[in-house]
Amino acid sequence: MRGTEREKRVITITVRLTREQHEILQRLCRLKNMSQTAYLATLATEQARQELLEYAVRAYSEGKASLSELATKTGLDVPTIMEAVTAVSGQDARAREAFLAAARSLAKAHQDPGFYALAVKACASEQ
Repeated sequence: MRGTEREKRVITITVRLTREQHEILQRLCRLKNMSQTAYLATLATEQARQELLEYAVRAYSEGKASLSELATKTGLDVPTIMEAVTAVSGQDARAREAFLAAARSLAKAHQDPGFYALAVKACASEQ
C-alpha cells in the first residue's frame, strides 16, 4: 500500500451515549449543520491536541524534558510548544504582578510593610 493510501484509511471508534446525551449531540449538530461523526472527531482531536500541549508545557516548566523530547513524545512541533510555554509564563508573571500590587496596597492601607515583604518572599519561593 502506498503512503498516501495508508494515510487515507479511516479508523472507526464506537462511542456509547445515553439517550439524553445523544439528543443533545443531535441538537448541536443540527445547529452547526454537521454530522455527529464530524463533530465528535473534531472535538476529540482538538481536545487531545490541547491536552498534549498542556502536558508539554507542564513537563517543560517542571524541567522534566527538553523541547525536542516533548516534540517527539507529543507529536507537536517545537515552536508550538515554545509559544504555549511563553504564554503560560506571561500569564504567571501578570498574576504575580497583580498579587504584589494588591499586597502593596494592603500593606500601605494597614501600615504594615512586613506584609508586603512577606508577599515578595512568597513570590520568590514560588520560582
